[in-house]
Amino acid sequence: MKVKSHLLKLERESFIDKTELVALQSFSGLNCRGGSRHFGVPQTVVEFIKQYDWTSKMWQLGDSTYEGLRQQICMYWSDCAELESEQIKIGYGSMQILERINKIFLSPAAKVLGYAPQFIEYVTEILMCGADYKAVLLDPEKNFKFDANRLIKEISPDYCLLYIDNPNNPTGQLISIIEIEEIVKEALKKNVVVLVDEAYADYVGKENSAVNLIGKYPNVIVTRTFTKGYQFAGIRVGYGILPSELSDYYDKIDIPFCVPAVGSYMAREALLDQKFIASLKEQVKSIKGTLLSGLRKKDFLVSDTHESCPIFLLGHKDQGCDLKKFLLERGILTVTGNDYMNINQNHVRVTVPARAEDFLNRLSE
Repeated sequence: MKVKSHLLKLERESFIDKTELVALQSFSGLNCRGGSRHFGVPQTVVEFIKQYDWTSKMWQLGDSTYEGLRQQICMYWSDCAELESEQIKIGYGSMQILERINKIFLSPAAKVLGYAPQFIEYVTEILMCGADYKAVLLDPEKNFKFDANRLIKEISPDYCLLYIDNPNNPTGQLISIIEIEEIVKEALKKNVVVLVDEAYADYVGKENSAVNLIGKYPNVIVTRTFTKGYQFAGIRVGYGILPSELSDYYDKIDIPFCVPAVGSYMAREALLDQKFIASLKEQVKSIKGTLLSGLRKKDFLVSDTHESCPIFLLGHKDQGCDLKKFLLERGILTVTGNDYMNINQNHVRVTVPARAEDFLNRLSE
């Protein structure tokens, strides 16, 4: 079989363990692994679901251009950038958008620059394309704090893409828009496109989004998703915003009907309920603040992280400690640091639970 040669010995790196997902069906402890949805959904979406004619409309083709959703996205960002609907690309979650972008830029000779740790699923997709990935390693002695200057020094014309997830997965830290813009400026000098993945950005506000740089610079692409802040994990709707110079290339490699029509309608309704997002940020901020304070008192290590981002990196001072196992013995499920680059088993990624006490009390038992 003429399988691509680079795939023959390549092992997929992922924090999605299918065996563990099956076991989760009977897990009765505290799930801080991710994917938990305990903050509800926007009321506009609830009302849409109640009034939607599921019997007849579910079988209609719908609008495969997603023009209604794209126009609503343009309106949502109108105070940050002047966008045209053609710049908005709809996908099956932001991961599909990222895959499409790879089709534009990545070949077996391509090189991508990033930092570690960061969203490992996209790093794996880079490698699956046969491209090379280089990461600037964040320093665990500095709580994995992002260093823009170190990344800027590594930018060269050899790279076609520079990948940034903001807020970062797994630390939950926020890179400031000032730092992002400095990176974009330097990358533009070297003819490098900066891809900013903002999967968790609804938790931190629009003012820090790289969407504010769209139109100012021709080398910025931003991807967003409804699966995190808007709690659409089971609906899988995401979008990308491309500069006009790159929009046509995306259309060449895209496929139609990537999202069910009803999903796009629900996403459009979600954007209308900004009270939900404001409330969500305050809830997460309160719970996370209590949880981190309690964990520090128990002498755990906590990475640099944004106060309202629902994930963070938790560490144990004993580098030989299997922290995931340690927590699982106490009924707390997390993601092991072994699933990320530049992190070891004495760290885990934690998704903020509905109540901080549920986590802290299990540690005291």
